[in-house]
Amino acid sequence: MRIEEIAQFRALATDGHLADAADTLGVSQSTLSRSIAKLEAEMGVELFDRKKNHYELNQYGEILLAHGIRAQAELEDARARIDALRDPSAGTVSVAYVSSFGSWLIPRVVSEYRTLFPDIRFVLRGGTADTVLDALREGAADLAFLSPDPRDREIEWQPLTAERLAVGVPDAHPLAGRDVIDAGALEPFEFVALRTGSGLRHIADAYFARRGIVPNIVLEVTELVTLQALVRDGVGIALLPDSSTEPGVTLVPLAEEAVRVIGLARNLARSESAAASQFARFVREELGRDEPAPVTPSA
Repeated sequence: MRIEEIAQFRALATDGHLADAADTLGVSQSTLSRSIAKLEAEMGVELFDRKKNHYELNQYGEILLAHGIRAQAELEDARARIDALRDPSAGTVSVAYVSSFGSWLIPRVVSEYRTLFPDIRFVLRGGTADTVLDALREGAADLAFLSPDPRDREIEWQPLTAERLAVGVPDAHPLAGRDVIDAGALEPFEFVALRTGSGLRHIADAYFARRGIVPNIVLEVTELVTLQALVRDGVGIALLPDSSTEPGVTLVPLAEEAVRVIGLARNLARSESAAASQFARFVREELGRDEPAPVTPSA
């Protein structure tokens, strides 16, 4: 049974006259008559009681009409959704991202893209590197902004841009006046850090491990904004991205540079809408030109 046959059946059930229904549909009476006969043969019963020139639904036709209305609505909805997926300038794109990108990177790319394509809707979800990767694997996100590379065979990760890490200290801290600081000079101080599973924590751990340093971490948190507040209030110092702008926190550049590379990830095992593909191309072109700016001491 095709959607056109359902539409023809509904038209005849509504009009009750072959000529009127054919005129409504823009087909000949013979075409409509053959379509109804074919449908009745497929169902194995007559669907109408024929009274001279009038067609009246019988009990079988009533059943088919009720189901046919729902089936036609479902098919038309499916067609509309498929058309939306094929249209790169409309539809919805679901984006997952590491929460610390939510204060600068995500607003930038989303606002610039919606200026070009105002009919695009976004569903945005922040989280840790682990939860963002899970959303991508499970299909809850079309694309993800991640750091570092997840090194997963089913996940394509393309580096886009980078930001340098610096030592975040309270404004009144002894290190706040330094122009630059060596990693070894940080050993006497207590640290606060993001929990394991965060991309930033992974990068910080690797940075210290390469230098044989075990930082004294006294407190772990899940959100970057909380980490910045703890630094501001003197609970500990931390490695922070240079995009951090918490009042009361000074960023001191590291002598041995630490960089967080940010990439766009997609699930190779899942199909991608035209809208998501076009947004991914835009992001690669827009951010691919960026270079990490040098960190200057900031208060």
